Amino acid sequence: MADQAIVIGIGSYPNFGADGSSPNDLAGAVQDAEDVADWLVKVGQADVTLITSTGVNGAPWAVTNLHTARPVVSDVDAAFIPYVKSAAPKVANRLYVYAAGHGLAPDPRSRCLILADAAGVRWVPNLEVPAWIDWFANQTHFDELVLWMDCCGTQALEYNRTRPAGLANTAERPPPPARVFTAFASGYGRKAYEGAVGPGGAVRGLFTRRLLNGLNGAAANLQGEVRSGSLANFLRNGALDGAAGESQFAMVPQEDDMLFAIRPHPIYRVRARRKDGTLAPDGTVLTLTSPPGPLQKTAPVIQGWVSFDLGVGLYKLGGDGVDRLFEIGALTPRDID
Repeated sequence: MADQAIVIGIGSYPNFGADGSSPNDLAGAVQDAEDVADWLVKVGQADVTLITSTGVNGAPWAVTNLHTARPVVSDVDAAFIPYVKSAAPKVANRLYVYAAGHGLAPDPRSRCLILADAAGVRWVPNLEVPAWIDWFANQTHFDELVLWMDCCGTQALEYNRTRPAGLANTAERPPPPARVFTAFASGYGRKAYEGAVGPGGAVRGLFTRRLLNGLNGAAANLQGEVRSGSLANFLRNGALDGAAGESQFAMVPQEDDMLFAIRPHPIYRVRARRKDGTLAPDGTVLTLTSPPGPLQKTAPVIQGWVSFDLGVGLYKLGGDGVDRLFEIGALTPRDID
């Protein structure tokens, strides 16, 4: 049975400005959700329910006088309810949930997604998406649960969190609970940011860009596997600069072991610089090792560079007077001078 996924991207907030009647939109959230959905279909091989500001699974929203902006809380809940009502004790091995939009943090290990019908500071409908994960973790519907949220983690204690209501244990799981991987765009009390990415400078969520880069191979371990541990390290490694120079640090509250993908490592070029500052001659064969492990690769110098496919980790390049340590992390450029 195929893995399942619920992907949410809210970019249109027509009345979430401070005055309650002006917009407070996010430029990248809908496209971020579509990009994550594309990865889940093509690489994760999951059946995806896609909920965005424009519609659900490609069908436009029916806007009413009651709900002039969507999705609202009931729209998101509706994606989960079929699993709750399923008569099968197990729906699939894994459930992925991704959410991008404005958010708040009711406590350090949780996040609430703010829905599209929010109006200023006085009406802030939200859904504590991790509460769905917590409930499913104690049921037999899924053995693995994955939650990625590209939302702010700012503390807004005056707002009440909205949790899924009226959930009886329909397929209660005996201990231990299902495995869970949870990653948030920023730490408790901190903001998440959008920024220009790629050669065209399109605006996207910075956390989602890092997440997709990791899933597509940059977070692969030495065996080429993107696993919970390597992805968590990749997400936490280094800060992304947001507005006014504030740094955005990803937060990974839970990382039970699971495999996300087997992907080729990105190619990195390393400057073949000797200890005396000169470059090793072209054609010189240099050796790359990984001090914590048995890795050993060789490559010739070409125009002052050597190239290797590398995952996250610490490496040593040596030979012909070259002796340098370097680390591959989330923000390491592909050319290491």
